[in-house]
Amino acid sequence: MRKKLATLGLFLVLAIIPYTFTYNGYVKTESMDALVESLETETPNLLEKYKIPGAAISIIENGNVRWIGTFGNADIEGEVEVSKESVFQVASISKSVTALGIMRLVEQGKISLNEPIESYISRWEIPESIYDKNDVTIRRLLSHTSGLSVGGGYPGYEPSKELPTLEESLSGIGGGSRPVELVRKSGTQYSYSGGGYNLLQLLIEEVTGREFATFMKEDILIPFGMNSSSFLWEENLRGNTAKAYDVNLELLPNYLFIEKAAAGLYTTIEDMSKLVIGEIESYNGSGIFQSETIREMYEPVLEVKGLEGFIYDNTALGHFVNLDSNSNMIVSHDGGNNGWRANFSLAPKEGNGVVILTNGNNGDYLLTEVLNSWHYTNFQEDRSFDKLEHRVIATIYSLTSVLVLWSGLVIMKIAKGVKDGRVEVKVFSRKITLFIKCFICAVLILVLYLIYMILVPILGFIYPGIGSILFTGILIRSILIVIQIFITTKPEGLAI
Repeated sequence: MRKKLATLGLFLVLAIIPYTFTYNGYVKTESMDALVESLETETPNLLEKYKIPGAAISIIENGNVRWIGTFGNADIEGEVEVSKESVFQVASISKSVTALGIMRLVEQGKISLNEPIESYISRWEIPESIYDKNDVTIRRLLSHTSGLSVGGGYPGYEPSKELPTLEESLSGIGGGSRPVELVRKSGTQYSYSGGGYNLLQLLIEEVTGREFATFMKEDILIPFGMNSSSFLWEENLRGNTAKAYDVNLELLPNYLFIEKAAAGLYTTIEDMSKLVIGEIESYNGSGIFQSETIREMYEPVLEVKGLEGFIYDNTALGHFVNLDSNSNMIVSHDGGNNGWRANFSLAPKEGNGVVILTNGNNGDYLLTEVLNSWHYTNFQEDRSFDKLEHRVIATIYSLTSVLVLWSGLVIMKIAKGVKDGRVEVKVFSRKITLFIKCFICAVLILVLYLIYMILVPILGFIYPGIGSILFTGILIRSILIVIQIFITTKPEGLAI
């Protein structure tokens, strides 16, 4: 009886202990000084842990740059370190900047957010569908609620390849793009659409009569002071452009984009900081945009659901908006091209913000770590995704610990039976019994396969390797189940 209670107690301890640990690489502190110190000391360790080549991080406090840190390599092979001048692709953050370009045209009275997009474009038409194209407004395109398809995700084109035209991309002609189509009723749900931003790029060109990159540089980037940024990979940026790397730190091409509004911005940590500060200033009435314009951009439109809903609460115009338990507003957008990961987040009322730029496909893990600690410093409570991450990691460690202990006890029992001569292979007198046992094993193998192919990658989105840890525990216990199906162990004292 005591042995059983001790075993039960051990199971309980192993199940509970993981929930008492913290899994953040940075300190959780209310002090901005302590946060900066933690970023300075721990970032190199996290780059090594997560296999990220380099990173640049900026902390903005009270509408000013408080600190910028650069870490790791912009070019591993050339041993070039990341600097403040290093140029990064920021992928879908391009959409936030494009949204500012659209709002500039709104302020100038050249377009209206509630007008159908096809009122302003003539070079391409939305394909006919069962849904009404007139409901596809500029506002809905900005907030990913237009009902348009994603458009292909836009992996980019190698520098040696000729870029398709914007119209060809919209029609699904070109590497990686798919036709942009109206696949659901506009305004009814959030569904991320890079194709929608392709249409906004086309709108800007047709309304202004200028190339998209030219308009954005002259009317948005330069006014914000972003002089080292462009929607084109310009000659003056190439020497400082970091190199992109995959999850194994293998070099990737610098993919180019015709879909510039959706994914094409090149920028630096200093320029991205200027963008965040410019939005904060405009929100509070002292920037280059009218306060009403920025406040309208930050107004939640629809709830974000699905996997993205674990990170963002609501979609807005070119941004995502989260509200914590005290109704504090956090405005943000991330970006992920092949070899690049980036995020900017800001608390406009407080005047604080953070920017993280990386040149590796594992950069998401660093983004999460920085955002978790930055959020705590600003609002003295854990970020929603941080809470989810902790629960998931702790639960998996707990389950795996229990499975491993359980498996260990089973192995010891089987080993003792073998030593005592009490274990033998089962003989099935009826074929149907053998068939059922084999069928159970086949189902178990199928479940293992599905866990490995589906659950492991999903869990990897939250924390690297955590899915493999759980799978290992399940695999060990499953192997033992199969063994137990085909052996029998006689009671002690009855040797074979």
